[in-house]
Amino acid sequence: MSNYKNFIQDFPVRCGEILKRYKEPERKRGREVTFMLTITATAILIPFERLKKHKDIKHPSGDKERYVKATGKFNEICGKKFLQSVLWKDEVKSWKIGEVEEAKVKEAPEEWAQSSLSLSENIKVGEIVNILRNAFAHGSIFTLPNAKDQIENTIFLSRIMNGCKFSGKYRFLTVLPEDFYEFLVKWIQFLQNELKLH
Repeated sequence: MSNYKNFIQDFPVRCGEILKRYKEPERKRGREVTFMLTITATAILIPFERLKKHKDIKHPSGDKERYVKATGKFNEICGKKFLQSVLWKDEVKSWKIGEVEEAKVKEAPEEWAQSSLSLSENIKVGEIVNILRNAFAHGSIFTLPNAKDQIENTIFLSRIMNGCKFSGKYRFLTVLPEDFYEFLVKWIQFLQNELKLH
């Protein structure tokens, strides 16, 4: 078992290899969404945490300082419009975004998720990735079933903060599993092909 060269490129690329190799067997077992979310939890969170902008906090890995070009490329993509970035470059498809009050979020997700609207063309990559990061970091992930009790939609929920204080509202993304899978593959390709580590 060879050691990881790094956790911002080598590790998520290996996650992508596993994703590709086991996607079909897991689909046959009816566990493709579980498998995809498992890969996402590490393939997005770890590089994001090691490369994202922090005011005063340094990640113990030192990756942001060690890989200055990669950090710059990461910050550059975070500032781009999601629908026109290498992470999507397609029509909006099933991607939607919305907001929900704290009191309302305690109701069933199918109640408040209906208020979501298609992503606007101005939504930045950084906003999307930040919602995903927060949803996975805090366990704020929901799924909606179809009539056959199969997972039809995924919901990622993130607190809206005013500085360090919770605003009392959440922002959320909804997306069909097949569209999220496409995004995950493109995310890993971005890390593999676009990040310059030397």
